Order: sequence, then structure tokens, then C-alpha cells
Amino acid sequence: MRLVLARVLIALLPFATPLIVAAQSLPQISGAGTVRPLVSADAARGWEAVGRLDSGVSFCSATLVAPDLVLTAAHCLYDENNRRIADHALRFSAGLRNGRAEAIRRVTRSHVLGDYRATQGPPAMELIARDIALLELDQPIVSGLVVPIRTGIQGRLRDVVTIVSYGRDRESYASIQEDCEIVGREDAITALTCQVVQGSSGSPILRETPSGFEIVAVVSAMGEWNGEDAAFAVDVDALLPALMAQARPARPNGSNGVTLRNVAGDGGRGNLGARFIRP
Repeated sequence: MRLVLARVLIALLPFATPLIVAAQSLPQISGAGTVRPLVSADAARGWEAVGRLDSGVSFCSATLVAPDLVLTAAHCLYDENNRRIADHALRFSAGLRNGRAEAIRRVTRSHVLGDYRATQGPPAMELIARDIALLELDQPIVSGLVVPIRTGIQGRLRDVVTIVSYGRDRESYASIQEDCEIVGREDAITALTCQVVQGSSGSPILRETPSGFEIVAVVSAMGEWNGEDAAFAVDVDALLPALMAQARPARPNGSNGVTLRNVAGDGGRGNLGARFIRP
């Protein structure tokens, strides 16, 4: 079934005004995927690869997928006037929690797909389906506490997944939403029951496997599916090889720990009647 784009909402940029709030001020989202703050060292353990990407004017969420590579959303690399933010202005703080990060690195090069275009206003469907970026860090992160998270192929309908992100009113620490369900698919776009807020753009959609978590998609937008609020994400499996070819032109795709694991699935499609805003 084909995805039908219905009425669109006003687009939102990555969140731009830092605030420090107490854990009890964390906004709660009803239904599946209620937000749980990772404010203690014990709670945050294992999620240090997820960090905050700051540009000086806004921030997004991002994930370390190799010692020197970070995955995020492409629209996080543009300002409110659709101008590309200089790579040297981007800073990735792995495992940022209450003002301290496990590692902080600058970005030396960023890669987006050649047909991706930033736009003012609501994101078009074809842009959401290309909204992924790969960042090269100035130095590898080799801390034993920060372990890159591998990537996997697209999630299946009814898969239960997890989001770890930073966001509005909770940007000083990561938060986790568990028990989110994939309720629709169309091409490279996945719809799921969790909700996301400004700053959550670029955060990983994670599936648990017997050997640990893997990233199956990256958050791009918030919208509606079948009349209900939903998060929309772009799958990594079809798009990451092209970005890797830019970052590693002389090496085979999947090198340096970036691999796509084959997971059997039905490849089903859902009917997505969607309207979108940017988180």
C-alpha cells in the first residue's frame, strides 16, 4: 500500500534554547514509549554511545556507530535559513549527563545523500526518506565506556523498539522510551508509536537482539499515522552504504564496525496516512 501524505503541519527546527531542568520536570508521554530519564550513572550505563550534537545554534541527538563515525539526521546540519552549518561548528558529546560527557569530539567532515535538500516549512515525504547523515570525528573515541552501536536492517511491522534521545526540557541527559511499536512502513520510512520532541531528531531507533541492541532507523519527524500521533524515522540499511562510500571511499562498506546485520522479516508495509513536523 502506498503512503499518502495528508495535511502537513508547521516544520520545527532542532531545539535551539538550552534549559536545565530537574528529572521530575520531564514531560510524560501517554501510551507506549513513556519517557524515562537516564539521570544516574547506573541508569545511563550501556547508552554512552548516544550523545548530543551541538551546532552553536541548535542541538540534535546522534549515535556513535564506529570509533570515529556518528549517525544523525541530515536536517540537523542546516540552520533555519537552510544553510549548511560548518562542520567545525558541530560538536558531539557522547553520553552527556548533567554537564559531563564521556567524550567530546569536533566534526571534521559531514556526509548527506546527494539528493537531500533542506527546506523551510513542513518536510516533504521524499526528504524524510533521505534524512540521514554520517559525521566524521576529529579523533576516534576509544574509551572502554563508549562502545559504538552497530546497525541492522529495517524493522518489521509490530516489532517492539526503543528510542534513546535528548530533547526539549531534558537536554542535559539522555532519556529512553521503551516498548514502542512499529505500526507502519513505506519505502525507507518507519512509523512507530513513540512520540518525540524538539532535539530528538537524529536519535536512534533500536531493536534488541540476542547479541545486543542495533540501530534500525534514525528519527526524522513527528506526525500522525491513522489519526494518531506517531514518530517517523528513516531506515539505515538502504542509505548507510552510500554515506559510508563517501566517508570510506577506499574501504569496503561496513568497515570500522559499521555493519548491517540481516534479520529475517516479512518486509510488510503499512498504510501511512501521515502529516509531519520536525522534532
